[in-house]
Amino acid sequence: MRIQAIFGSMMIVGLVAADPVRAQGALAEEIWSESFCQEAVSLARQRGEPPESLDRIYCRALKDYQPSYWQCVIAAMKANVDTTLAIARQRCLASY
Repeated sequence: MRIQAIFGSMMIVGLVAADPVRAQGALAEEIWSESFCQEAVSLARQRGEPPESLDRIYCRALKDYQPSYWQCVIAAMKANVDTTLAIARQRCLASY
């Protein structure tokens, strides 16, 4: 009985200690997402997309998208020079 109590206490301590780790993981994912978003916008600028369409994209507000979404957007844009940021986002969102 005492072993179960000790083991149960260790599990609770482990779960409490893991919570900050999860928070750090979420923060890291947000930072990666924002970075990939900025890379996608930069690529669109280099290709000459109109600034007025790109100025509406605020990467800090779009960090709820997973990094894999933005990686998909970047890959779609690199795969086809004619693919705009908006089109790449629509395609990736459909499979997101």
